[in-house]
Amino acid sequence: MRKSSKVVKSSRKVRSSNSSGGTGTKGSVRSSYSRAVFSTGILRRNPGTNFALVDLVNLGYANALRMTVQVFDWSSGLPVALTLTPCNTTKCFVSLAPGTSNFIYADVSSVQYKYEVRISRSTANRNVILNVFGLSQEPLTPQTGNNVLQHALVRIR
Repeated sequence: MRKSSKVVKSSRKVRSSNSSGGTGTKGSVRSSYSRAVFSTGILRRNPGTNFALVDLVNLGYANALRMTVQVFDWSSGLPVALTLTPCNTTKCFVSLAPGTSNFIYADVSSVQYKYEVRISRSTANRNVILNVFGLSQEPLTPQTGNNVLQHALVRIR
């Protein structure tokens, strides 16, 4: 992991500000953007899949980007959030400096049938690549049917 990449446990809301120091949209210095949420859809866990790994890359050159990652076990028919590493929480906030990458993963070895990965980011973050891989134990080999590349992620919000 590069030093310029950072994983944080809490979220921070950003408000636009105007030149007089107040908040609002008139004369704002920074626009506010909505969040886009992407999903792998529900994946049937390949028996050799032990980890769901999310690779995040910021190809931008000027701005640090914030994303949120979640993994759900759908085996019971209801979503159960799984703990993510290295955050040790069920919702991981990731901040990527320009030109850096990072990864987040969840242990899905206890998932009986189905799981899903969701990633949210600002709609302004166009220079981001998001890929999801289902990996085996060492040597962490990608497993058939549990890999979803960015172009196949579905925008649900």
